[in-house]
Amino acid sequence: MRRLRRLFQFIAEKMLLITVTCALLIISFYLAMNTTNIWVLIGDGLDARAGVVLMGNDAAPLSNYFRQEFLNQDPVLQMGLSDASPYKDYEIRGYDHRVKMISVWSWPWENVARAEVVESIPAIDGTIRSSRRETALAEGGEERLAPPPWETTRYRVTLVRTAGRWKISNLQRMKND
Repeated sequence: MRRLRRLFQFIAEKMLLITVTCALLIISFYLAMNTTNIWVLIGDGLDARAGVVLMGNDAAPLSNYFRQEFLNQDPVLQMGLSDASPYKDYEIRGYDHRVKMISVWSWPWENVARAEVVESIPAIDGTIRSSRRETALAEGGEERLAPPPWETTRYRVTLVRTAGRWKISNLQRMKND
Protein backbone atom coordinates (compact mmCIF):
# COMPACT_ATOMS: atom_id res chain seq x y z
CA MET A 1 0.00 0.00 0.00
CA ARG A 2 2.81 2.37 0.86
CA ARG A 3 4.54 1.74 -2.47
CA LEU A 4 1.34 2.36 -4.35
CA ARG A 5 0.84 5.68 -2.52
CA ARG A 6 4.43 6.72 -3.30
CA LEU A 7 3.93 5.78 -6.96
CA PHE A 8 0.78 7.93 -7.19
CA GLN A 9 2.53 10.80 -5.42
CA PHE A 10 5.47 10.54 -7.85
CA ILE A 11 3.14 10.50 -10.87
CA ALA A 12 1.11 13.45 -9.50
CA GLU A 13 4.26 15.52 -8.91
CA LYS A 14 5.56 14.85 -12.42
CA MET A 15 2.17 15.63 -13.97
CA LEU A 16 1.99 18.91 -12.03
CA LEU A 17 5.50 19.83 -13.16
CA ILE A 18 4.68 19.02 -16.80
CA THR A 19 1.39 21.00 -16.60
CA VAL A 20 3.08 24.07 -15.11
CA THR A 21 5.88 23.88 -17.71
CA CYS A 22 3.39 23.60 -20.58
CA ALA A 23 1.34 26.52 -19.22
CA LEU A 24 4.46 28.70 -19.00
CA LEU A 25 5.46 27.77 -22.55
CA ILE A 26 2.00 28.60 -23.89
CA ILE A 27 1.91 31.95 -22.07
CA SER A 28 5.42 32.76 -23.33
CA PHE A 29 4.43 31.92 -26.90
CA TYR A 30 1.34 34.16 -26.85
CA LEU A 31 3.27 36.95 -25.12
CA ALA A 32 5.97 36.81 -27.83
CA MET A 33 3.34 36.63 -30.60
CA ASN A 34 1.46 39.67 -29.25
CA THR A 35 4.68 41.61 -28.75
CA THR A 36 5.79 40.95 -32.31
CA ASN A 37 2.40 41.87 -33.76
CA ILE A 38 2.31 45.08 -31.74
CA TRP A 39 5.86 46.01 -32.70
CA VAL A 40 5.15 45.60 -36.42
CA LEU A 41 1.79 47.38 -36.17
CA ILE A 42 3.25 50.42 -34.41
CA GLY A 43 6.17 50.72 -36.84
CA ASP A 44 4.02 50.35 -39.94
CA GLY A 45 1.22 52.52 -38.57
CA LEU A 46 3.46 55.43 -37.62
CA ASP A 47 5.25 55.17 -40.97
CA ALA A 48 1.93 55.29 -42.86
CA ARG A 49 0.86 58.29 -40.76
CA ALA A 50 4.11 60.10 -41.56
CA GLY A 51 3.60 59.29 -45.25
CA VAL A 52 0.19 60.95 -45.17
CA VAL A 53 1.56 64.06 -43.45
CA LEU A 54 4.78 64.40 -45.47
CA MET A 55 3.93 63.07 -48.91
CA GLY A 56 0.18 63.52 -49.04
CA ASN A 57 -0.52 59.79 -49.30
CA ASP A 58 -4.10 58.56 -49.06
CA ALA A 59 -5.27 58.50 -45.43
CA ALA A 60 -7.77 55.64 -45.91
CA PRO A 61 -5.25 52.82 -45.21
CA LEU A 62 -4.56 54.33 -41.76
CA SER A 63 -7.71 52.61 -40.52
CA ASN A 64 -5.78 49.32 -40.79
CA TYR A 65 -3.49 50.53 -38.00
CA PHE A 66 -5.49 53.06 -35.99
CA ARG A 67 -8.99 53.15 -34.53
CA GLN A 68 -11.19 55.66 -36.34
CA GLU A 69 -11.89 57.57 -33.12
CA PHE A 70 -8.18 58.27 -32.79
CA LEU A 71 -7.76 59.29 -36.44
CA ASN A 72 -10.59 61.81 -36.10
CA GLN A 73 -8.74 63.66 -33.35
CA ASP A 74 -5.03 63.01 -34.04
CA PRO A 75 -3.40 66.47 -33.95
CA VAL A 76 -0.43 65.48 -36.15
CA LEU A 77 -2.67 64.00 -38.83
CA GLN A 78 -5.13 66.90 -38.68
CA MET A 79 -2.29 69.40 -39.04
CA GLY A 80 -0.76 67.40 -41.89
CA LEU A 81 -4.02 67.29 -43.83
CA SER A 82 -4.83 70.96 -43.30
CA ASP A 83 -3.72 74.01 -45.24
CA ALA A 84 -1.53 74.94 -42.26
CA SER A 85 0.75 71.95 -42.84
CA PRO A 86 4.42 72.96 -42.83
CA TYR A 87 5.01 70.42 -45.64
CA LYS A 88 2.30 71.58 -48.09
CA ASP A 89 4.74 73.77 -50.05
CA TYR A 90 7.28 70.97 -50.52
CA GLU A 91 7.69 68.12 -52.94
CA ILE A 92 8.82 65.29 -50.62
CA ARG A 93 10.54 62.44 -52.48
CA GLY A 94 11.33 60.28 -49.47
CA TYR A 95 12.12 60.19 -45.78
CA ASP A 96 13.96 58.05 -43.25
CA HIS A 97 11.36 56.99 -40.67
CA ARG A 98 12.53 55.35 -37.45
CA VAL A 99 10.64 53.94 -34.50
CA LYS A 100 12.59 52.88 -31.43
CA MET A 101 10.66 50.55 -29.15
CA ILE A 102 11.36 51.37 -25.49
CA SER A 103 8.92 48.91 -23.94
CA VAL A 104 5.87 46.86 -24.81
CA TRP A 105 3.60 44.76 -22.63
CA SER A 106 0.50 42.71 -23.25
CA TRP A 107 -0.80 39.78 -21.27
CA PRO A 108 -2.15 37.05 -23.57
CA TRP A 109 -5.59 37.17 -21.96
CA GLU A 110 -6.01 40.98 -22.09
CA ASN A 111 -7.39 43.03 -24.96
CA VAL A 112 -5.39 46.16 -24.13
CA ALA A 113 -1.66 46.58 -24.61
CA ARG A 114 0.74 49.40 -23.86
CA ALA A 115 4.00 50.38 -25.43
CA GLU A 116 6.46 53.22 -25.26
CA VAL A 117 8.17 54.32 -28.47
CA VAL A 118 10.30 57.12 -29.86
CA GLU A 119 9.41 58.24 -33.39
CA SER A 120 11.93 60.19 -35.45
CA ILE A 121 12.54 61.17 -39.04
CA PRO A 122 16.20 62.22 -39.20
CA ALA A 123 16.20 62.89 -42.96
CA ILE A 124 13.56 64.26 -45.31
CA ASP A 125 14.44 64.32 -49.01
CA GLY A 126 12.54 67.08 -50.74
CA THR A 127 12.55 70.59 -52.14
CA ILE A 128 10.17 73.48 -52.19
CA ARG A 129 7.70 73.64 -55.07
CA SER A 130 8.87 75.97 -57.83
CA SER A 131 5.76 78.14 -57.49
CA ARG A 132 6.72 78.92 -53.85
CA ARG A 133 10.49 79.25 -54.33
CA GLU A 134 10.72 83.04 -54.61
CA THR A 135 8.37 83.63 -51.69
CA ALA A 136 10.29 81.17 -49.53
CA LEU A 137 13.62 82.82 -50.36
CA ALA A 138 12.18 86.20 -49.38
CA GLU A 139 10.71 84.82 -46.12
CA GLY A 140 13.60 82.75 -44.81
CA GLY A 141 16.47 82.55 -47.26
CA GLU A 142 18.15 79.34 -48.37
CA GLU A 143 17.13 77.51 -45.19
CA ARG A 144 13.48 77.78 -46.20
CA LEU A 145 14.09 75.78 -49.41
CA ALA A 146 14.50 72.49 -47.52
CA PRO A 147 11.53 70.87 -45.76
CA PRO A 148 11.25 71.61 -42.04
CA PRO A 149 12.52 68.85 -39.73
CA TRP A 150 10.14 66.34 -38.14
CA GLU A 151 10.05 66.63 -34.37
CA THR A 152 11.36 63.53 -32.59
CA THR A 153 8.60 62.48 -30.21
CA ARG A 154 8.25 59.94 -27.44
CA TYR A 155 4.80 58.34 -27.25
CA ARG A 156 2.97 56.12 -24.81
CA VAL A 157 0.91 53.94 -27.15
CA THR A 158 -2.31 52.22 -26.16
CA LEU A 159 -3.57 49.41 -28.37
CA VAL A 160 -6.88 47.58 -28.30
CA ARG A 161 -7.61 44.14 -29.69
CA THR A 162 -10.99 43.84 -31.39
CA ALA A 163 -12.04 40.85 -33.44
CA GLY A 164 -8.56 39.37 -33.07
CA ARG A 165 -6.74 42.44 -34.51
CA TRP A 166 -4.67 45.01 -32.68
CA LYS A 167 -5.25 48.68 -33.46
CA ILE A 168 -3.67 51.80 -32.01
CA SER A 169 -6.28 53.62 -29.96
CA ASN A 170 -4.17 56.40 -28.47
CA LEU A 171 -0.78 58.07 -28.83
CA GLN A 172 0.02 60.08 -25.73
CA ARG A 173 2.92 62.47 -26.15
CA MET A 174 5.48 62.24 -23.38
CA LYS A 175 8.15 64.70 -22.43
CA ASN A 176 11.35 64.09 -24.37
CA ASP A 177 14.39 63.39 -22.24
